Amino acid sequence: MKKIKILALLAVLVFIVQDLSDMTRGFSDGWREAKDSTEFFSRNHFSVRVRPMATLVPDTMINNARKERVGDEGKVAFWADAIGADTSMPVDGSLKVVMFLYIPFGLFVFYGIYCLIRLIISVMRGRVFTRVNVRRMRAFVYSVILGMIVHELWGYLVYLQAAECFVIPDYEVIYRGLRNTWLPYLLLALFTEIFAVGVKIKEEQDLTI
Repeated sequence: MKKIKILALLAVLVFIVQDLSDMTRGFSDGWREAKDSTEFFSRNHFSVRVRPMATLVPDTMINNARKERVGDEGKVAFWADAIGADTSMPVDGSLKVVMFLYIPFGLFVFYGIYCLIRLIISVMRGRVFTRVNVRRMRAFVYSVILGMIVHELWGYLVYLQAAECFVIPDYEVIYRGLRNTWLPYLLLALFTEIFAVGVKIKEEQDLTI
C-alpha cells in the first residue's frame, strides 16, 4: 500500500507539470482562435506544413562546414517543409461547430481532472479497489480522450480550409498529422478497464467469502 501511495503522489506531480499544462495550452489555443468566429481567425500569424512540388526550383544556402572541408563555395539546395505568414483565413461552418464544441468538451475535461484528484485522494487514504474509483478513472481517461478527438478534428478541418484558401507557388499544403500523443492515454484506458475487471472480481470474492 505504501508503494501505491508513493506512485499516486508521483502521478499527481507528473500530471500537474506535464499533462495539465499541455491540455491547458491546447484548449487556450483553440479558445483564442475561436474568439472571432464570424469571419476570420483571431490570430494574424498563420503557419502550415507544405511539400515541394516537382516544379520547385530549390534555392541555395551556404554551408560553412562544407566550404571549409571541401573548399568549394559551400552552396547547398534547400526547400521548406513549413511556411508561416502574417495573414488570416475565413472560417467555414464546420470549423465554427468545432469551435463551440471546445466549451462543453473543455468542461468535461475539467470534470475528469476533478475526478482524478478525488481518485488520488482516495488512494492516499487507502481506499483503492472500489467502484467509485473505477468511475473516477473512466471519467478522467475518456474525458481527456474525447477532448483530444475534438482537438484532432479541429486540426484536420484547419488543414482542409488552409489547403483550399492558400496558394503557395511550387508548394502544396499538407496535413500536419496527429497533434496529440495518443499511446499513453490509450494504454491508460486499457489499464482502467483491467482495473475495473479486478474490482469486479474482488467484489465477487468478497461475496463468496
